[in-house]
Amino acid sequence: MKRIFLDDVTSDAVSAASALASRGGVTLSLDRFDEAPIDGDEALVRQMVMILLDNAIKFTPSGGSVTVSVTNGTQGPMLTVTDSGIGIAAEHIDHVFERFYRGDVARARGDGAGLGLSIAQWIAGVHNARISLRSDGGRGTVGEVRFPPLAKQ
Repeated sequence: MKRIFLDDVTSDAVSAASALASRGGVTLSLDRFDEAPIDGDEALVRQMVMILLDNAIKFTPSGGSVTVSVTNGTQGPMLTVTDSGIGIAAEHIDHVFERFYRGDVARARGDGAGLGLSIAQWIAGVHNARISLRSDGGRGTVGEVRFPPLAKQ
């Protein structure tokens, strides 16, 4: 673990995911972007951001959008990924971080083994961060990762 900047890692991941979004006809954009230092493993944090971006893009139909922001408030740095995709039904939202879980039929059509979000949750845990998803089924999903505030030096 070392001092890294969540905004820089996220910006790099967004650049990498832009081709995937473009190919799917999804608009990928940055919203608010604060400088956000965290103590972490850069490769793992990047992987977690990529998992969230990949899911958001994969489950957003052509013509939809994915918006990414990094904020740094008193409760600590937070990454937010918001999509206008198909959403997650209420009965599935509590299970999405379980290994191999592939909820409803619409979400199960995607590629993958159902491990991405469980890996993202593990990475968040390694960094003492909290990851959550919320969705109003059929109206998109919001993924958030809140990192602990850095100790004052």
